[in-house]
Amino acid sequence: MDIRDRVAQLRPIQFRYHKDIDPEQKLRAGFSAQQVAQVFPDAVIEQNGYLFINGDKLNGYIQQAKNS
Repeated sequence: MDIRDRVAQLRPIQFRYHKDIDPEQKLRAGFSAQQVAQVFPDAVIEQNGYLFINGDKLNGYIQQAKNS
């Protein structure tokens, strides 16, 4: 599967961070770390029991897909 197909598997979501991370709990758009981990496991890190997307790594994959 090429990089474009892998990126196309990602589905954007709307979400709010847990109040421990963002006390204002603003509505955001992006990708689920759990979903990203299935497609790009190296673009996700775990800290204190939470999964976080490594934006630099994921953006690199998205740029590769755009340029291919």
